[in-house]
Amino acid sequence: MWFGIRGEDGEALLQLPELAASYAVIAPVRSGRLHRDANVVLEGLSGVRPDLDRYDIDLEPDEYTREFRRRLLREVSGRSVLVTYRPSALVSALAFSMADTLTLAGMFKDRQSAFEHKPWVERSLVERGVADLGWRYVADEHRSRVKRLLEDGPQILRASRTSGGVGIVRVDDEDDVDRFWPTQPDSFVAVAPYLDQAIPVNVSGCVFDDGEVLRHAPSVQLIGVPGCTDRPFGYCGNDFGAVKGLSARAVERLDAMVVAVGRWLHRERYRGAFGLDALIDGDRVLFTEINPRFQGSSALSAELAGELGVPDLFLDHLAAMLGAPGHQTGLSLPEWVSAQPTRSQVVVHNVGSSSLRRAPDATPAPRHVVARFDQMPDSRLELRPGASIGRFIVERSVTIDGTRIDAESTRLVAALQDAHVPAYEPAVVD
Repeated sequence: MWFGIRGEDGEALLQLPELAASYAVIAPVRSGRLHRDANVVLEGLSGVRPDLDRYDIDLEPDEYTREFRRRLLREVSGRSVLVTYRPSALVSALAFSMADTLTLAGMFKDRQSAFEHKPWVERSLVERGVADLGWRYVADEHRSRVKRLLEDGPQILRASRTSGGVGIVRVDDEDDVDRFWPTQPDSFVAVAPYLDQAIPVNVSGCVFDDGEVLRHAPSVQLIGVPGCTDRPFGYCGNDFGAVKGLSARAVERLDAMVVAVGRWLHRERYRGAFGLDALIDGDRVLFTEINPRFQGSSALSAELAGELGVPDLFLDHLAAMLGAPGHQTGLSLPEWVSAQPTRSQVVVHNVGSSSLRRAPDATPAPRHVVARFDQMPDSRLELRPGASIGRFIVERSVTIDGTRIDAESTRLVAALQDAHVPAYEPAVVD
């Protein structure tokens, strides 16, 4: 069984004849092999697609979530293995209470939570020689120190736990510091210089019981692309072709970083899939964060692995969580960059301040455009601000630096936005 943010991500597991069910927040599995009652999405129960970067299923105990849990509980009453996109308290509770029949192929939420605390992760890795952005941790009461740092140029402020660009801001002057200072329980903020020429990259890995760290297809990450998101550092997709333009030295250093991070994770008793984000500045590679879970890039990465005839991240994760040793068919990042097909995905969000719906008769793009569209919502769904309104996949590179996309992709983004209309008519005031 698959339990994920997006049901579509779990389609990588369709290669296993044992896959019998998928439970997710949005975007059901697109296969007739799963019966409708075993292909459940929370948005189908509630009629609402949330902003996934702000949504947490553990914090939404409404009637729809309770019904979702009841259906999942019935599903795992028979002998089953549950593969998870990321840990949650909901799934951890099921794994404990249904231990006689359910094997959890993922970490328990409370154990995994530490790996989402960025200051602890960063400090631990820097002590092991991993180069980062030089984060400083500044107490809320000492924000004047950040104002002095502005003499050296713009700074980045970041909360201790972030997702998809939420909780990260750029500040250029003292007023920005006061206006954008993140408020969080830790009562401190991480601060680092803003590097305007650095290229954001993403790579996945998998940690096995025997300490083996297997790498998966790297990409240039799309961040803050206008029209795709209203967040300056919001996640907008991945370009698996643009990494071919990185220097060989940078790719080698990124490869060494993934292995070093994976070995630290193994030492700290982490197992399974993880993601790593970094910035490439010339030949320099600077660690930015770990994603202790699958990622938005995972499904497309799995497609590329399948075309190359090597085990994908989902199979590696399942094997690792079931206690199998690492295998010998893994590729190094230089080998991935050389062999992987050129392909890109662009994720488009509701960038407005009000909910949208897909117009019933709208087409996502002109007929002559060659693109595959995923995560497309049913026209009956309410798409909250920040929610994904779909993604498209093209057989080409779409970016150079990760912050801008080519003209054809920009037109596709606009077409996707134009295919959606306000979910509610504005009130008429006499």
